[in-house]
Amino acid sequence: MPVLDFLEIAQANKPTGKQDTFELFARDFFKMLGFEILEGPDRGQDGGRDLILLEKRPGIIGNTEVRWMVSCKHKAHSGKSVTDSDEQDISDRLTAHNASGFIGFYSTVISSPLGRKLEALKLRGYEVLIFDNERIETQLLENSKGKDIARRYFIKSFTKWESFQNEPANLFNEYEPLRCKYCEKDLLDRKIIDESIIVFVEDIKFSEENNYEKSKYVDIYFSCKGRCDSVLEHHYLQQNCITKWEDISDIIIPNKYLSWNMAVLNRVRDGEDVYTDEAFSKLKQFILKVSQLVVKNRSEEQTERLRQLASIPSYL
Repeated sequence: MPVLDFLEIAQANKPTGKQDTFELFARDFFKMLGFEILEGPDRGQDGGRDLILLEKRPGIIGNTEVRWMVSCKHKAHSGKSVTDSDEQDISDRLTAHNASGFIGFYSTVISSPLGRKLEALKLRGYEVLIFDNERIETQLLENSKGKDIARRYFIKSFTKWESFQNEPANLFNEYEPLRCKYCEKDLLDRKIIDESIIVFVEDIKFSEENNYEKSKYVDIYFSCKGRCDSVLEHHYLQQNCITKWEDISDIIIPNKYLSWNMAVLNRVRDGEDVYTDEAFSKLKQFILKVSQLVVKNRSEEQTERLRQLASIPSYL
């Protein structure tokens, strides 16, 4: 499903005072990608171009410069594709602007005849790039600068997507908080997660008896850094235990979450770590609750399918 709604950008063929927005958006987009803007949007006669860009390509013995002519077509409001009749005399326009490359910047897809026309242009030695709505969206959402541009031009749809990204996934019937053992704040709250930790309580005597080749965890707790952790740590030190901790904000990074879980499983499988029943129960609780910030939300179709699967008897 598309994230950005191109209907948020005003139509280019209506004199509302915002008819240049799509071209301004294109200018900011290509600047983000690293192009130099030689000629920007204007309301005068543009000779069949909306932007002229310069791309510098580093080489072994020097830089190569490619001059691009950009044609913007904002047809999202009609829903129609960009046709060959929308892009007439491309080679003549390229010659007029001393450009060796053509970029189509479109809010919809191109038609098959236009696609063939552009392929023929390539055979004549010109470079051709097409940025349709999906490709534009992908470029914007994959880096912070792109997201800033999307936030400016797609206020409603980007804000909706961004809030959805930051919400806990709907894995359970209702959200499951992860409480600090001392102050009981929800450690998964985005406002305090950077100061949240998981702490492993290790039996130091067991480690000494096993020449520090094995570890036994008698408890696991979750807490805020600072005072909360200090009070809890002092409690366990009096029981001849030491503590090890990790930042929860690190563990919710998807790659880290997977590698961290694999490391925990491997150490248990290899006999390097031993857990009491209580500690292991809290470990599982942590993995499940933290997954709400790692795993993507279920779609409505997936949610319905889970309901169907739950109604099927299991005899395993």
